[in-house]
Amino acid sequence: MGIERSVLVILHILGASIWIGGMLIMALGVLPKAKKSNDASLLKNYEGSFHILGMIALTIQFLTGFRLAMIYAGGMKGLFDFSNHLAVLFVWKLVLILATMGLFVIFKKKTLSSLESDKISNATSMIWLLTLISIALMVLGLGFSRGII
Repeated sequence: MGIERSVLVILHILGASIWIGGMLIMALGVLPKAKKSNDASLLKNYEGSFHILGMIALTIQFLTGFRLAMIYAGGMKGLFDFSNHLAVLFVWKLVLILATMGLFVIFKKKTLSSLESDKISNATSMIWLLTLISIALMVLGLGFSRGII
């Protein structure tokens, strides 16, 4: 494995770890506490702390993932050659990461900004959707590097 690919893989895994870890903490740790105590500020405070780091992690994943996909698929032409299994994985990952970025912005601007303590359940589906998409991105990524898909 070349130095470029090694560095890209390390950065990509770091970005994925931060993003997926942050989403799991929100879904499995903060959300249940916020629901139990009926306190929306717990979610707002956590997301406020996580937002910048999370968006940096997603951006790193997007950039490193794009370059890694080009390496694995043999260049830009290979990324959109749908007879190639890796091209199909790439397009799915691209769609899901762009959806994640968009949903996260919607979550922050619409859901959290108007979240009241008595309506914490309004945020639940969005948090779980983002978490599940994040896990799907990880599984698809393993399809590239380990061929499990």
